[in-house]
Amino acid sequence: MDINSEKTLIEGLRKGDEDSYKHLYNLFYPELRAYLNTVSGSIEVSKDLSQQVFIKVWKKRASLSINSSLKNYIFRIGYNLFIDLQRKNKKDLQLLDQLKHDALHEIVDLPNDDLDKKIRLVLSEIDKLPEKCKNVFLLAKKDGLKYSEIAEELNISIKTVERHMTKALRRLRQGLKR
Repeated sequence: MDINSEKTLIEGLRKGDEDSYKHLYNLFYPELRAYLNTVSGSIEVSKDLSQQVFIKVWKKRASLSINSSLKNYIFRIGYNLFIDLQRKNKKDLQLLDQLKHDALHEIVDLPNDDLDKKIRLVLSEIDKLPEKCKNVFLLAKKDGLKYSEIAEELNISIKTVERHMTKALRRLRQGLKR
């Protein structure tokens, strides 16, 4: 694109000319998306960031001040949006790590007496379950068997396993609420 046509395009954008905007979009969108895909490694991120670039250009159209080429200006906006996204993602990950860390310390810092009481209460409620229901529950939760494996081992249907699990979980919830 030569300097005169670039200046004409910028002037059209400043005046809010939608045809100039469409021309700008058609001219740079595919290349910008390919660039952002290379930088981000994600097609979805590159699509989103490319759209944000053109939205930003349209919103700032009246005050466009471009010292370099229009292409460099658009690619710089895209790169800056990518960097902002990376910073946000890093902050989100740090917050998530902090929450995990805090939750772990909260669990670890529980007095052993409280934890022991809770464990005894759960075990007591499990012991109160009807025998078949208790067996199904323990095979699923303690031994980690799938419903189909439990059905085969106890020679019952999968539906029966499901009914026993539903019954066990309902009784345990009720018993632990007290």
